Amino acid sequence: MKLKKLAIATAMLGSVGGLYGCSEGDSATINIDAPTEIVNPPVDGGGDGSGSASTCPDWSSARPKDADGNDVCQLPSTVLADRTLTSDKVWYMESRVTVGNGNQEMSIDEGTLASGDPVTNVTMTIEAGTQIKGQTGSFANLIITRGSMLMAEGTADAPIVFSSDDAGFDGAGEWGGLIMHGYAPHNECLTADQGAVACNVDSEGESGFGGGYSPDDSSGVLRYVIVTEGGFEFATGNEINGISLIGVGSGTEMEYIQVNGNADDGIEFYGGSVSVRYMVLTGNQDDSVDWDEGWSGNLQFLLVDQGPDATGNVIEADTEGTLDFLSLPTIANATFIGGGSNATGAVFKATSGGFVHHSVFTYDDAFTAETTCVDASRAAQVGTELVYTNVVADCDVGGDVVLLPALVSDVALDANYASQAPEAAAVGVLDIDNINATYSASLADPAFFEATDYAGAVDPSASSAWFEGWTVSGSL
Repeated sequence: MKLKKLAIATAMLGSVGGLYGCSEGDSATINIDAPTEIVNPPVDGGGDGSGSASTCPDWSSARPKDADGNDVCQLPSTVLADRTLTSDKVWYMESRVTVGNGNQEMSIDEGTLASGDPVTNVTMTIEAGTQIKGQTGSFANLIITRGSMLMAEGTADAPIVFSSDDAGFDGAGEWGGLIMHGYAPHNECLTADQGAVACNVDSEGESGFGGGYSPDDSSGVLRYVIVTEGGFEFATGNEINGISLIGVGSGTEMEYIQVNGNADDGIEFYGGSVSVRYMVLTGNQDDSVDWDEGWSGNLQFLLVDQGPDATGNVIEADTEGTLDFLSLPTIANATFIGGGSNATGAVFKATSGGFVHHSVFTYDDAFTAETTCVDASRAAQVGTELVYTNVVADCDVGGDVVLLPALVSDVALDANYASQAPEAAAVGVLDIDNINATYSASLADPAFFEATDYAGAVDPSASSAWFEGWTVSGSL
């Protein structure tokens, strides 16, 4: 495979000047105290050296202005009222910021805590072009708890960017990441028809409890959002993923998302039914896409480029939790480019299933070892619960002849990361209704998917790519 690197235009940054997990949560029981909204005291030092104070709303704390003269406002550790992060300020996280109180133990009634108190439903709105910065060298992270929502709606010209507070975007493990909880099903909880028990899943990054019985629950909207430089290790072998989704429901909207340079996984789904389209995962150092514990959502238009520092897989798929229901997501129009030190692209284990359609698997040219596209040796039933259709791949070894009966010599990615191999243009039209009729285990949502007629994340006849202009410059 001959890969031409594409120089992506620098992302437009809105109104303010220059941008400066582990697979499982801790298994011990976590007790979350009832929070109060606390505004951190003003912080001295840093900024432009002039000592000039920022102008900030009274629910945040003012830090010195940054070197570009932007107001810098520190978020409180707990947010219990609706708040808007405006694009005329840089928003700073010194440590963990928790939105709402739904990460406390829940009663059987979603919306009522085990204590009998109501869940505080908070909406955090982030304007297009806003920068949110975690303190470098800390596990600063943002948690959206059950019942609360993150409304982060950027644009191609003004994406919303989460990063550390140092210059540039080329670090890794410099801060934490974004964690979202929801009320959607998780296979560690009994399903609704199995008994009246509360759902409280001990969640990623010691972030409290998530999960529930409402598959169409909404945790908000993420559109044109970048998460970069995250994955701070707060315990040995325990880093925070770029984006962690615990029991997040299908009512959540996620599109045009990039996770870049995370020290752990790019994105991980812990149960739930959330779906994502138009996603870019670049230079993440463990797995790019990871799922566990009964995730049943959908992905379409996914570009993964592992990069040279990765030690994980393009996909690491688990069921784990329990076997009450398997992980059975559907992926279509993905391009996976392996790299780093791992010779196996996708790994399906712990009886995970999954459906992969109209997609491309390859490796970066720098990878000289013998490669394997997929390891399905520990997966759910291959051919019924784990299915590949119309997948074009040029790995050296097929891994599983049922999933990949034939390989091409070169997927021939062009400058837009589109496959110019004849096989990629000969896959026919993606027909989710027919797939669901053919494979009874398929849970794909026909309304979610576009009926494409090519394999891979990008149309080979397109003159430009959907990820141009808003992703991190130099990441592709």
